[in-house]
Amino acid sequence: MLKSVCGRVALAGLLALALQACADERTDAGETDVTGLTGDGIQTEFAHVESDIPADPRVRFGQFDNGMRYAIMPNATPSGTAALRLVFNVGSLAEAEHQRGLAHFIEHMAFNGTTNVPEGEMIPLLERYGLAFGPDTNAFTGQEVVGYQLDLPSVDLQVIRTGLFLMRETASEMLFNESALDNERGVIRGEARFRDTPIQRFLTAYQAFLYPDTIISERSPIGTLDVIANAPREAFIEYYEDFYVPQRALLVVVGDVDPDEIEAMIRDGFDIEIPGLDVSQVEGFASWQARDDAPAHPDIGVVNPVDEERFGFFHDPEVFTLINIDVMVPGGPRADTSENRLLATRRQLANAIVQRRLQTQINSGLSPLVQANLSYSGDFDLAHRAGLFAVSSPERWREGLGVAEQEIRRALEHGFSQAELDEQLANTRTSVRNAVNAARTRPSTGLSNALWQSWLSRQVFNHPGWSAEWLEANESALTLESVEAAFRQMWGAAPAQVFVALNEPLEGGEADVRAAWQESRNQDVDALDETGSGEFAYTDFGPAGEVVSTTHIEDLDIHQVVFSNGVRLNVKQTDFEDNIIRVRADFGAGDLTPQPTPAAGSILGAVFGGGGLEAHDRDELQRLFAGRSVGYGLGVGADSFFFSNATTPEDFELQMQVLTAFMVAPGWREDGLNQFRSIAEELRRGQNAQAVQVAVNRVSRMLRNGDPRWGFPEAQEIAAFTMDHARAMVAEALSSAPLEVTIVGDISLDEAVAVTARTFGALPRRAESWPEYEAARQIGFPAASERPAEVRFNGQPDSGMANIYWRTTDSFDMRRARALTMMSEVYSLKATERFREREGATYSPIVSGQASSVFPDYGYLWVGLDVDRSEIERMYVIADELAAAMAAGEITEDEMQRARQPILERFSQNLESNGYWIGQIARSQADPERLDWVRTAREQFTEVTSEEVAALAAEFLVPERAFRVSILPRDGDGGE
Repeated sequence: MLKSVCGRVALAGLLALALQACADERTDAGETDVTGLTGDGIQTEFAHVESDIPADPRVRFGQFDNGMRYAIMPNATPSGTAALRLVFNVGSLAEAEHQRGLAHFIEHMAFNGTTNVPEGEMIPLLERYGLAFGPDTNAFTGQEVVGYQLDLPSVDLQVIRTGLFLMRETASEMLFNESALDNERGVIRGEARFRDTPIQRFLTAYQAFLYPDTIISERSPIGTLDVIANAPREAFIEYYEDFYVPQRALLVVVGDVDPDEIEAMIRDGFDIEIPGLDVSQVEGFASWQARDDAPAHPDIGVVNPVDEERFGFFHDPEVFTLINIDVMVPGGPRADTSENRLLATRRQLANAIVQRRLQTQINSGLSPLVQANLSYSGDFDLAHRAGLFAVSSPERWREGLGVAEQEIRRALEHGFSQAELDEQLANTRTSVRNAVNAARTRPSTGLSNALWQSWLSRQVFNHPGWSAEWLEANESALTLESVEAAFRQMWGAAPAQVFVALNEPLEGGEADVRAAWQESRNQDVDALDETGSGEFAYTDFGPAGEVVSTTHIEDLDIHQVVFSNGVRLNVKQTDFEDNIIRVRADFGAGDLTPQPTPAAGSILGAVFGGGGLEAHDRDELQRLFAGRSVGYGLGVGADSFFFSNATTPEDFELQMQVLTAFMVAPGWREDGLNQFRSIAEELRRGQNAQAVQVAVNRVSRMLRNGDPRWGFPEAQEIAAFTMDHARAMVAEALSSAPLEVTIVGDISLDEAVAVTARTFGALPRRAESWPEYEAARQIGFPAASERPAEVRFNGQPDSGMANIYWRTTDSFDMRRARALTMMSEVYSLKATERFREREGATYSPIVSGQASSVFPDYGYLWVGLDVDRSEIERMYVIADELAAAMAAGEITEDEMQRARQPILERFSQNLESNGYWIGQIARSQADPERLDWVRTAREQFTEVTSEEVAALAAEFLVPERAFRVSILPRDGDGGE
């Protein structure tokens, strides 16, 4: 439950996000230093109080006499739901040496016993109301924040009161019983194993390099194993009483609520009756008091000025090849004012131009870099930092460092062109415009998170409409000269600090990094030639297609249209997302199509879009579409190829033209393939560093008896793939296969039909049928064996993972598929209670049911347990015990309710989700039964009985249907 996402990073495209999250940085707003604190040194003020930027008028901000703040915002997306957040402006940086890891540990203890909620009762209580543990009930810890979140599926008064009651319990009523602490120590150790990844180790080393005179690198939220194992109860209470105080707290409530009623309950408390709990009255937050000597913000050290370039090096056999260039100056937080937003916008535009230059090189597939990101941030209230973060091909890191250095220097010496600035201004205008257009239907979960994040980062939570007005009023001040000056100010403020991470040892260490940097510095850089953009070449596809039939499916309000060329169209107009239209085009047979070379489908999906169009390569498309809400990229599904994108009403026709152009004129360039090849081994390295990634990317192929359509492609498969293979697999389907287009969102039927007629409807006649590829639908499941199969990964010596895959069946029988889902959910409840709560063996057991709608008689229930390797054999025994208990009928009605209610609540919310609808009605003309999945869901899930679940467990969850895989670290025991 750490705020950090480092442990889950598998794709290079997520690395910049991981870096930002793990460093717990805050984007800077401007120049004027502020404290953001009151006289006691611990309260964070709402930023709008002292700013000329107005807060969103729909938010009710308040503060009690005890210092606690609250923000309440009525919002009806989705209707009848609410999001609660209780956040403290303190995290692991406040820990004393003997408390390292306790900020995060205490976050776990909120679910393990409070004054009025016995240990083990909080999660079941929430599940009965439809909140699933993890998706709806969760918490997070960072270096500067601890937070608790409840996403309520209903705003029924009892549900709202229960949510507020649990937040009030968390604030001051945790018990820290010795037995509960001891039970949770194993869970925390499991999380520490899970998060001990190369990226996390890199980040610790990187923080030590950047902030050498601070404790920042020594205060990772996960802490130390010694403290986790041995910290006494008194250490927990000390931190809890010191820092869980009203002056540090913000309570956020966003949803379909009455602010007056919520404010009164928060302030005054309320009566409550909860079955099974001895509680009748909840005390208000206004009466919550901290002790008089609650400590102020801790002293974490200082960032001193840098007077010469610094270089650092980190080696880990499994780390990505990472290049970091930072320019940092000491300084505290800055006020969020209109003037400072202007300065910040200039910086953002400048960094975006340089990032775009780097992306142009990356798009070719020939650059040593595979990803690059520029940013400007305020770090830990100590410094302001301009940073470039890049991922490089391992063997070309020196060249990659040179590319990054030279592009920064090129911008410093030669500035930018007006065309480059215009492109980024167009993107900025579009982003602001889209935010305004979508403001009314922003989801409550996102708004609640944005509210606490703005408070913590001292940013004004303003309405998007104000941002649009501000941009229009200030755009004349965003001149080329001012943007160039902003770049020179932030990147010329101090000598650079360069840090490189490699998976191979570097004999000279930081001296080699210094030498590579100096070699690049000795090369002259020239101004870039200005590159303009022309006109999009694909706007006319011939005469508009004629409509030959229309059908209205009244119960689901879906319109189905057929054009004279055979193209089918499904349209559902909704008001769930203002000014957003989702488009999907399905054709052909996806991975069922004969594969011209092993893993062709997986590689095709990764490289197709990178080839651009015949008339425009990928880089030119990016320039053409600057400021436009347009996307593209081929999806390869189990039984169809598809394009799927979201756009706006203003750009809807262009989006349809782009997708149609890819049907008739794909570029087939090798740019995307070259780029994929350059990053593939880095991706594989990341996958092999974590057991769960091995399960997803390697074991998935084993579960189909080695079928190469699954799992991450092997190195030899990628090397063998060519764009001729891409053509062989998908070209005929692009030109001829039956085509079904689905449009959902803020659009009228007439507009959807008219634009489709001019684009997809104008294509040549499509085939009326397509091969079923029956042979490709036959896949096997590995036979059960007496001993688990073993797969090795590059984890720590004590890490491992037990995986059980019980073979079940397909989802062709809709009613039975719902019962199998209930079986999976009941097992998940039992697994969490046994493996996590009682055994303390794992951070989070994985229970996932898979039932194929494409491959006959194929499905399985996966139980994955990330544990200490010494516990793997015992985990298999316990997993079998839980299965046997279910088969014997040991399933309570309470378990059935706790499994069923979150499913029903999610379904209700899905009915107000365009993302759900486009997935459900896509291809519904070719396969009308897809609509029955929507029609029957609530009734069928409600019908499933405990006896039915027990019968399925007795049929499927038996040893003779179980394939077991132990994922073990490579070490000296003879493992590969």
